[in-house]
Amino acid sequence: RDDSVITSNLTTSAGVLISPLAYYKDLDLGTTEANVAMSISTPLSTAFTKPTGTVTVDSAVLVLRYAPNSFYGDTTSTKYQLNVYQLAEQPLAMNYYNTKSWAYNPTLLGTRSFNARPGVNVNVLQIITGAKDTLKKLPPQIRVPMNTAFVRSNILLTDSLKLIGSEAFKRYFKGLYLTLDKTQTTGTGGNFYLRTDSCQLNIYYKNTSSAGVIDTVVASFPASGYYASQIKHDYTGTVIPAALSNTKSAGTVYLQGLGGLRTKIAFPSLAAGVRQTIGNAILNRAELIVTPVTGKQLYPFAPAPRLTMYRYNIARQRTYIPDYYYVSDYVYDKRYIPNAFDGFYNSTKNEYHFVITGYISDLISGKTIDYGTFLAPIDLYNTTLEYRYNTASVQAAGRVIAGGDKTSAYKMKLNIIYTPPLKQ
Repeated sequence: RDDSVITSNLTTSAGVLISPLAYYKDLDLGTTEANVAMSISTPLSTAFTKPTGTVTVDSAVLVLRYAPNSFYGDTTSTKYQLNVYQLAEQPLAMNYYNTKSWAYNPTLLGTRSFNARPGVNVNVLQIITGAKDTLKKLPPQIRVPMNTAFVRSNILLTDSLKLIGSEAFKRYFKGLYLTLDKTQTTGTGGNFYLRTDSCQLNIYYKNTSSAGVIDTVVASFPASGYYASQIKHDYTGTVIPAALSNTKSAGTVYLQGLGGLRTKIAFPSLAAGVRQTIGNAILNRAELIVTPVTGKQLYPFAPAPRLTMYRYNIARQRTYIPDYYYVSDYVYDKRYIPNAFDGFYNSTKNEYHFVITGYISDLISGKTIDYGTFLAPIDLYNTTLEYRYNTASVQAAGRVIAGGDKTSAYKMKLNIIYTPPLKQ
């Protein structure tokens, strides 16, 4: 279990800034909740000149963009309700962990009831200065109507000194707190990832001058600076507490994203039994096969699209599996083969495969000591295989219930293909 993981300014393997937002009820793995603390900046991160004359706010919308290939959960029957509040403390340039509880003002600033549509573009009327407004198709997003009186008095017409720049505004405004309402969200729920560098608070207003000239304006205050998510997993009433306290091998193992659960695996017979059997044979291929338990991956509990594998070094720090170690064309393990390591879910076979020939060879020869080897969900933003052994499971929202030891009909398998040494 990942009890404490950094959740501030998370990026995907493709370098996209994300923040997890979740309320998800899993029959086997309990309840997951993730709330977002988000900094808000001035438009273009520069000084904002507040409007003069008579200001009428037509509407204010918090635009929350879905990160691609990220949603995990129910898009069919769950009705989500998202609530927005003002933070009472400012996110700063530091590491925040999933256990951080954020203070916020209890006055509700915005709310939206919606169905998750992470793959559906939306049509939005765009204001164009000096021309007719036009309908524009935008990427998938959640649009939350905000309190117009609040944004008028606390943003547009606030003291000019609070609007002289991005940092001054952040210190004053603090930011926004996003949470899915647990009492109003019906159904199974889901895990979202917001593309935080594309979220913004849009304020649509009319400015009437003393001469009676009406100017229609949109001011966009982007999410910018620092973000963090509070993540909570509640395993009450599930088998997980017993599984976590078990120190022996198990027939069923559990993997869960959002800093939840990882599975420790071991190869205790390699250095002795296998080495004695194959001697100085040449290892051609070693492949680990992980099989999800039938009946535990039905919608919306689909198997995580991808898993990763990493190991501990002697200092119990996460480090690479040699077959998956690639930083650049100049820094890599010589046994790394592009696109060979795998870890993707094969829906036809209901299996995950890991080609770990180099790692198993090192364990058999005694070159490497197994201080701990782990499986965990990993994100699917970048589908190329790359050096990412130490990625925590915060960037992934999926889960897997799989077979473990030989007592399971879905037990993990390590297949070794080798060439016996030539007889002298």
